[in-house]
Amino acid sequence: MSSTEGVDTRQRPRDAKSVRRSALSVRYLAAGTLSGLYGLLVLAVLVAVAALSAVGVGLLLTGAASGLLRRWCDRERVRVGRALGRRIGSPYLSPAAAGPDVARHRIADGTLARDLAAVLQRIIVGIPLGVVTVLLPLVSLQALALPTYWWAMPDGKPADQLFEITSWWLALASGLIGLAGLAAWSIAAPAVCSADAKLLELLLAPTRDQELRLRVRIEEQRRRSAVDLHSAELRRIERDLHDAAQNRLVAVSMFIGTAQRQLSTGTGDVATALAKAQDASRDALAEMRRIIQGVYPPALAEEGLVPALGLLADRMQIPARLRVDAPAPTPASVDAALYFSVAEALTNVAKHSNATECDIHLNWKEDNGEMRVITTVTDDGHGGAERSKGSGLAGIESRIGALGGTVAVASPPGGPTSVRMELPCES
Repeated sequence: MSSTEGVDTRQRPRDAKSVRRSALSVRYLAAGTLSGLYGLLVLAVLVAVAALSAVGVGLLLTGAASGLLRRWCDRERVRVGRALGRRIGSPYLSPAAAGPDVARHRIADGTLARDLAAVLQRIIVGIPLGVVTVLLPLVSLQALALPTYWWAMPDGKPADQLFEITSWWLALASGLIGLAGLAAWSIAAPAVCSADAKLLELLLAPTRDQELRLRVRIEEQRRRSAVDLHSAELRRIERDLHDAAQNRLVAVSMFIGTAQRQLSTGTGDVATALAKAQDASRDALAEMRRIIQGVYPPALAEEGLVPALGLLADRMQIPARLRVDAPAPTPASVDAALYFSVAEALTNVAKHSNATECDIHLNWKEDNGEMRVITTVTDDGHGGAERSKGSGLAGIESRIGALGGTVAVASPPGGPTSVRMELPCES
């Protein structure tokens, strides 16, 4: 008895997974019909623009038509990636804007021809597959149900499905055919879905040459971002030194000069002037410490990333919790980028979110032999955080992106807000 129960327990999740896979496959194939019809519309627009280009008018519309094709392909990448359980990258080197030169860029980088092939594949293959996916179970169910009512048909009007039913033997044959159709539909749907999605992936995913060009473009953007970030940091340090520390040192010099004149003339209260000079020097020293902290915090240099983030959490006006999973060594550049990015995120929480609590989560994980650190700052505030509303999120993206990392912000109206930063530890 126990052995039988054990087999049933293992079999149930497997059966449920198989049913779910079949349902997802059917949904993908059925949606392929709508995608193919939309692709047919896109193709008609492209043909019309190409025809109008012969007389010059269509040249003004080539950018918009190319953008329409690109949006169709981007949607297909998401749909196909969901069916295959993996993300399909974008091969485009040219910007997404629909300018007049976009079509020429698309022809030059080889994406236009492959996108057109994907549209034709969806029209020629996707539409028939979707129709069959919808009609086959309906026809099979009707054939399966036919033995239950064929005998009730009026005299002279035999039941007619795949063939005329005039006897119980023919009715039973119809039921068996319907059952076979349903079985073939449920078994074949996942295999057909996988084959169709993989074929589309070959057309929609970037080629090796395109991947290399994309990596070069991303590396160039990273370097520009790093240079811009470095320049912005230098300007900030110069501004802080000029506006704060320099003014304090000028005050020290002025008070000392006053004390010197008072000593030489024997007039005035020298002790008061020296006391003011001492106070000004203390202020200058405190300001210099603040600037140094902004360049590279001592806690980060002396104790490491996790203790330094713990100090940031302790200084928050609202309760903030730091959670760390599977810590691993990281370079100083990664530590600094994460520290200042988390500090900026916490500043945004304190200023704008009206949150009552905050959570900082650090997690190190290995992905394809590469160690990555993932940091997430989550608050229970009112949400609605947007990159365009201020420089905070843009600064975080620049700092993380300069080291090859990514930033994802989820902040629906009403909250919660989550800022997820992922960086390779080899940066």
